Amino acid sequence: MVATPGANHAPPRRRVIALTTFTLAAGLALTGCSVDEGGKAAAPAPSGKKLTVGFVNGNSIEFHTCLQRSMQARAAGAGVTLLTSNSAMDPAKELSNIDDMIVKRVDVIVVQTVNIDALEGGITRANRARIPIFLTSVASVDQSKILGAVVTDVQKVGRELGGWLLKDSGGKPVEVGIVGGAPGAAADLMNDAFKQALGGSAKVVFDQPALWQRAKAQDVAENMLQARPRVSYVFVHNEDMAFGVLAAFKAAGRDDIKILTNGGSAAGVKAITNGEFAVTVSNTPRSVGEMAIDNVVGLLRGTPGAQKIAKVPETLVTRENASKAPPYCS
Repeated sequence: MVATPGANHAPPRRRVIALTTFTLAAGLALTGCSVDEGGKAAAPAPSGKKLTVGFVNGNSIEFHTCLQRSMQARAAGAGVTLLTSNSAMDPAKELSNIDDMIVKRVDVIVVQTVNIDALEGGITRANRARIPIFLTSVASVDQSKILGAVVTDVQKVGRELGGWLLKDSGGKPVEVGIVGGAPGAAADLMNDAFKQALGGSAKVVFDQPALWQRAKAQDVAENMLQARPRVSYVFVHNEDMAFGVLAAFKAAGRDDIKILTNGGSAAGVKAITNGEFAVTVSNTPRSVGEMAIDNVVGLLRGTPGAQKIAKVPETLVTRENASKAPPYCS
């Protein structure tokens, strides 16, 4: 992230392993269901045991509510009890929520993390309690310490949007702005990949986080228009914030700036169709939640075909294919 005045910055990430270094094997079957600090696998859960899954959600915006809803529906269909909590974008609260799930002796803790440092601390606590951890959206940790993960390849999202911008601009020199999420987790990986994909012709002249908040994103966009009025493209890390950016552009009479974003929600796809957004990447929380429950249950029970690291399907959505975008929420 580029340092910006008044921005809230997370502590430096430690031992983060980039998602692109993962070797993903389709249909990877596991024989164990848990890990401890020595990395030893535990025996699979008996087939007759009713499983209790603790889900520590990271926020309450549309992505997170849809993620939780899809997990609840899938868990109910699988006969699994799902306990939920919300960290409200607070790393300390995430650790507290993990501690609470440990006290409740759930069979596994699923985490939609707020911050990589908080996540590593939570994994250590769960490992000591011999309760496996499963991650959603990112897996930038030592994989020997987790049961598994369903990941959105945020680096691929950044690369695809950067590549789309280069093609759309025809390689001409253009100024680019970024309205980011919250530093410290997926936002950093996506941002870095986007910048690397731009090459030398497109120049990022503004980069400030809006902490996944629509109102904050509108304020950031207003500041950007004042500081860098010549921007031609703006990459916004999710569609909820993108609508805040769009409001700022409309108020300023700036319909010449193209918005690139990420999500694939019904409202986002409609904005693509209406020409308000130029492009988005669909990686739906519905898919994340359903895949998380399927793989958690499969891994805990030692079911052949359950994947330790599973990738969420992604679609680059433009006006040309918006009618075929996958459903976002359950």
